[in-house]
Amino acid sequence: MKKGIIVLAVLLLTLAALSGCTPGKGKVLKVGTEATFPPFEGTDDDENIVGFDIDLIKAIADDNNWEIEVVHLPFDSLVESLETDKLDIVIAAMTIDEDRSKRVLFSTPYFDASQVMVIRDDDNRNFGTEDIVDLGLNVAVQMGTTGSYEGEDIFGAEDHPNLKQYKRVNEAFMDLKNGRVDLVIIDEPVAKNYMAHLGGLKILGEPFTNEQYGIAVKKGNTDMMDKINASLKKFMDGTKYDDIFAKWFGE
Repeated sequence: MKKGIIVLAVLLLTLAALSGCTPGKGKVLKVGTEATFPPFEGTDDDENIVGFDIDLIKAIADDNNWEIEVVHLPFDSLVESLETDKLDIVIAAMTIDEDRSKRVLFSTPYFDASQVMVIRDDDNRNFGTEDIVDLGLNVAVQMGTTGSYEGEDIFGAEDHPNLKQYKRVNEAFMDLKNGRVDLVIIDEPVAKNYMAHLGGLKILGEPFTNEQYGIAVKKGNTDMMDKINASLKKFMDGTKYDDIFAKWFGE
């Protein structure tokens, strides 16, 4: 009798563990993003989270009959939130890199991106990333992003006094507009979006990195990732991806 109870208990624990790898019926999946990064993720006039990434993950959810809830969190907390099961999926214009890939499982790439330097229109200086330290420039970046990593490489430390780390990228752009920093290092599509809305800003030079974004899930959750990748492939082979892209970036 005791042996049977033990076997049953082990079976129930195994089933419970397996159920955490793929959504069960009625489970609402929590999707993490950082909603100050338009056109990938931002908010509309009613404070709904919208953007290219949001439309893409909603399409993936529909394709797999998943119910999702998109939640806004600081960018630098997203990976840890996956690791601690506070989130099921992250889509946040997150670059696939070696360090993150050690902590989370990434999808196949869904967007090619790069970093640029944004300065004010009235700044007529011509410089490259290699000149920033010698010129004593103040650089704004968003915490935990590739732009932040690039800034840390330029200055040699994440706590350098000339490297200004912001929780929200919109705050970095407002400080650039108001002359409190000299430039922002940020993803090119996001730079163009803020330039269009704020005015008085320009990109200096050419993009200086090559990156790819991926959707992230917890390490080991291969079942969910296989479904995400299958949906991405279907959308890219068909017209769904192009339709979402055209909505947010034009033809």
